[in-house]
Formats: sequence, structure tokens, C-alpha cells
Amino acid sequence: MASYHFSVKCGNYNGRKTSATNHLNYINRDGKFKNIDKNNNEKQINECVYKENFLPAWAEGSAKNFWSSAEKYERANACVYKELEFNLVNELPLKENLKIINNLLKIEPMNKFYYSLAVHDKQKSAITGTRNLHCHLMFCERENDGIERDAKTFFKRYNAKNPASGGAKKSIMLNDRKIGKETIKKLRDNYANIVNDILKENNIKETISSKTLKEQREEAIKKGDLLKAKILDREPEKHLGRKLVKDVNLRKDIQEIRILNKKITNMLSKSDFKEKNDIPRYTALQVDNILKNFSQELATNMNKLQKDLEKMYPEVISEERAKIMAIDIATKGKYKIFRELASKIDKSNSDDINKQYAINANKLKKEIVSYLDKPEVKIYVNKIVNNILEKNLPIKNNYNKLNSNLNKMRLQLHTIGKLRKATGTQIKLDKGKNIKYEVKQENSLSTGDASYNEANNYNNAKILAEAFAGNYSLGALVAKIVDDKYDEFRDNITSNKADGLSQETDSALSL
Repeated sequence: MASYHFSVKCGNYNGRKTSATNHLNYINRDGKFKNIDKNNNEKQINECVYKENFLPAWAEGSAKNFWSSAEKYERANACVYKELEFNLVNELPLKENLKIINNLLKIEPMNKFYYSLAVHDKQKSAITGTRNLHCHLMFCERENDGIERDAKTFFKRYNAKNPASGGAKKSIMLNDRKIGKETIKKLRDNYANIVNDILKENNIKETISSKTLKEQREEAIKKGDLLKAKILDREPEKHLGRKLVKDVNLRKDIQEIRILNKKITNMLSKSDFKEKNDIPRYTALQVDNILKNFSQELATNMNKLQKDLEKMYPEVISEERAKIMAIDIATKGKYKIFRELASKIDKSNSDDINKQYAINANKLKKEIVSYLDKPEVKIYVNKIVNNILEKNLPIKNNYNKLNSNLNKMRLQLHTIGKLRKATGTQIKLDKGKNIKYEVKQENSLSTGDASYNEANNYNNAKILAEAFAGNYSLGALVAKIVDDKYDEFRDNITSNKADGLSQETDSALSL
């Protein structure tokens, strides 16, 4: 089964006593790591099934030369190497798994670095006892810029004015406080996408996700996939290092957690736990989450649209601006010169220079007015104005359309805010009671189309929230269900048979 594990580690020789050459031996299973199980027949030998290096010319094809030079010449307390450690797919042959590695090495910033990598094929994991196929990818953050240097020069400080005389530049992609976080997130996302593409190519339906369990659960709730949300409602499992793996009690705890999670997954997948008739059902909290996620998405889109409109605004030409442009064209720039002169005139100042500005401006004004009074010139100016406005019309129409959309989104966001107040009241009323709500209409059934279902879940949530707000016209559309017995109260809500639980909430539902 494909599983997600992708970590970024830093090796600091002086600061953390983590030797790059020692780690190279570890991932290649060389030196003292060659037969680490020599005295323990239960452990596997020859775990390293593939090795590869990409090195500068001065290393002469030797990874040991490269990494020992890094330790020798890199500045004190520098991060001598970084390492990506990530899972591969047990069900696929090595050739297909190498595609995952090669595709990862093609993306930025990995395509800029020298590296050493090794693939380990552990037939028996220390925790689960199952196969564990994974990759260790050591890389140097000094970028490959195509300049030939010797080992000592390569690790010198970068010289921006004369790159050839200094060392190779250290990438900020993984070190900068802000950019580093974004880079790691993109790498994790890219890794998941690459693995999923390879799985799809090999007709494996299973996928992996770089998102946290919490993010995946919220996404499932938003889409109305309550079964998946239940499966994802668990604590994330921590990845164990070599030292923690030796802790027998810790290993035992994790094994028990994995067995329990598997049981829960199997149990929830049974038909008895599926929602009745596959009709989406929501708690008041889930309704609020759907509305909340939609409003957050709406606010993000509004912010982007607002910025787009601000950028577009200078390109929208008004009739007044078109007329100014036309007069400038008709007078061959004289009107522009007049405006510039007029802006320099200070009415409170009577010095000679200011008087000269005023004289020149008045003289030019009379000349322009006289010229523009001619009938043929008026026709010419109007023609230019019309041409400008006609050419600008698509931009203006698009601006008006986007601005109208922005106003609609503002109104929609305001409406959602009011609905969430009603939903918040319902959450308090339902606290401690396992109640779900269902919209009784044909289009609430699943179609299998993700985008349609996402919009449909929002529509259902909106209807339920309006019912919570006391909209009597929606009462006939809403059913209330006790989740453990699937008892429907809609038909007997006003009869004496209705139990105390339904009586406590009927006023809020307005049924």
C-alpha cells in the first residue's frame, strides 16, 4: 500500500557532529554500515538496492571526494548537506520507482543541486514487520552554475561581481525563513502529485496526499464525504528515527494504533455505517464548517478580484479622458503643453517668470480654442473620441462585469455571515445530541461529480442554515435524524409520538 512520508533534514558537521561522509556511508551501506547485521541473523543485509551521484568535475566521480571536501572547506557551523527522505511504492518495480525520483529531481530547486542518492529496500520494517522501500537523497545547496572551480574554490563565499573568482552560490530556496517554508510545501505537494501520477500510470487506484489529516478531514466534510471524514478523524502518527525505533514499548504502541486504525477503517467501510440511501446528512457543526470554508474561499477570491480590478482600472478610459487624449492628438501635443504650463502658474506669485508662464499659457489657450472651434476640427475630435472609446469598450465591459461580480460576492459573504449566526445557535442547541439534518430533494443525491457535489453541499448547507434561522417555507424540505438508529422525525414531529429530543429542536428547525 502506498503511504506518504517526505521529510527534509539538515546535516551540520561542526554544529551537530553529523559527518557528511559518515552519512554517505550510512545511505550506501558502506564502511562500518556495510554489514550492520553481521552479529544479528534476523536483520537483512544488502538493503541498498540502487545508488546514484551527480557531482562536479573536480570530484572525479567520487561522492566521498565531494562530501569530504564539503566538510573540509565549507564554513564553520554551515549546513554541509541537506537530505530528502521519502517513501517509494512497494507494489511497483524499481524501474517505476526510479521515475518518481527522477521526476522529483527535475523540479526547482532540486534541478540546481549536486547530490548522492540511495534506495533502501527493507524487507522487514522495525515497526510493522512489512516491506519498507524508500529513498535517501543527500544534496549540496550550492547551485550548479556551470562554472568550473576546484574543490576549495567551490565552497568559498559567493562573489556577485565576479562569480568565477568566488564559490558557487548557496540557494536561499530552502533556507530563507519565508521562501523556505513555501519551497518545502511545494516539494511535498510535488512529491505526492508525482507518486499519484505513477500510480495512475500503473493502474493503481490508491493515492497519497501531502495534506495533514486535519486538512483532509475538513476537505471531506466540505465535500460531504462523511465516511471519509470519520476515517480521517484520528491523531497523526509520528515518524520514528533510528534511536526511537529501538524503544520496544513505543514500537508496540504504534503497532496497536495502526491495528486499531485499520479496524476502524474496515468497520466504517461496511454498508451498516454508510449514510442511509447515500443521501448527504449533516450535523449543525458540519453545516457551519461548509459555510465557513465557502466564505473563506469566497474572501480569498474577492481579494484576488479586487487586486485585478485595481490593476485594470488605469486601462479603463472614461469619456472625459478620451476627449483629452483626442484633443492632444488633434493639436499635435499643444494641449498637453498648455496643461503643463497651467500647472506651473502660481496665482499668488507676481515675479517675472510666473508672469511669463501666464502669458505663454494664455497665448497657447487662444490658439487651441480658435482651432477647436472650427467645425471640421470638432468632427475630427469626435471621431477620435469615438475610436478610443470603441477600442476600449471590451476592457470597460470586462471591468464592469468583474466589478458586478465583486458586489455579488460581497452580498453573498454578508448573507453567509448571517446564516452562520443561526447555525451557531443550532450547534449550541444540539450540543451532546447526535442529531443530523437532511435536505429532502432530488438534487441532494450524489452524482459522483466532485465539483457538482461540492456546490451541492453548499446549497444543502445554505438551505439547512436558513431553516435554522426560522425560514418556515423550507420546513418541508428538512428532515431531522438521530444518527444511531436512523429514526426520522419529519412525519411525526407534531404528534404525541415524537420523543423529547425532537421536541427540544423543532422550534429551531421551524418544522
